[in-house]
Amino acid sequence: MLPAAAVIPTEPTGGSVSRTLAVLRALQQLGPGAHPLASVAGRAGLPSPTAYRYVQALIGEGAVERQGPRGYYSLVDAAHLFFHSPADLTEPPTSTGSAAVRAELVTLQSRTGQIAMVFAPLLIGKPMRVRVEQALGAQAQQLHASPRAALQSLWRAPLEADPPGWVILACLGDATAERPPLARIRHDGYAIGLSSLAGRDAIAAPVWRGPVVAGSVGLFAAHSQLRNPTVRNRFAEAVLDAAAAISRQLTRSAMPATAR
Repeated sequence: MLPAAAVIPTEPTGGSVSRTLAVLRALQQLGPGAHPLASVAGRAGLPSPTAYRYVQALIGEGAVERQGPRGYYSLVDAAHLFFHSPADLTEPPTSTGSAAVRAELVTLQSRTGQIAMVFAPLLIGKPMRVRVEQALGAQAQQLHASPRAALQSLWRAPLEADPPGWVILACLGDATAERPPLARIRHDGYAIGLSSLAGRDAIAAPVWRGPVVAGSVGLFAAHSQLRNPTVRNRFAEAVLDAAAAISRQLTRSAMPATAR
């Protein structure tokens, strides 16, 4: 478990996670259909042999598929990889569009009495995590700043900024084994650390769509509450339960009807 003051170091330029994200963004920017390796490498700004290694790793993770005998590649139903992935977001998204996801988040908020949110990765440009759903309850009225201003600060941030982003980052690339904080998150299945909400820490767990990380669930609770090991463990268990339930819903929705 990470201490409350833990900080995730920024990925060095050209690191494994950066190259993985560059390949994903390249395929996303190239658009629907299959694309030759040379196009993917050129758009990602990588040598073809390097791009090939990362494409193969992404094939193994189920995020990319090979099409045709000459090595054309495409995202696996890109719309299913993320909750929301527009090229530019100027306002916070308000919903995942899934009643099942919303119901699980409301259950988490009711179970803990804390602020609960769902985040999605946005991989165009600097990798970010974006809030796409929230369940506030009465806790929103207890924020030190105005609720609107405080919650606005949470809607979009770099993946390195806080636990909801850390858990996405920990599941994106093979650099996790070389970075102890991320490796520990991946081993534990969740992260705890400071949030941008004054007086509150965040507990977060990854959400999956099949073998591909699709976002995270975050719970925001007072520092004083999370100092209590019993309360901290209870909240972490609730977040893990919500993330698992949402993952099942997303994975089921991505499966062909005949396979359900």
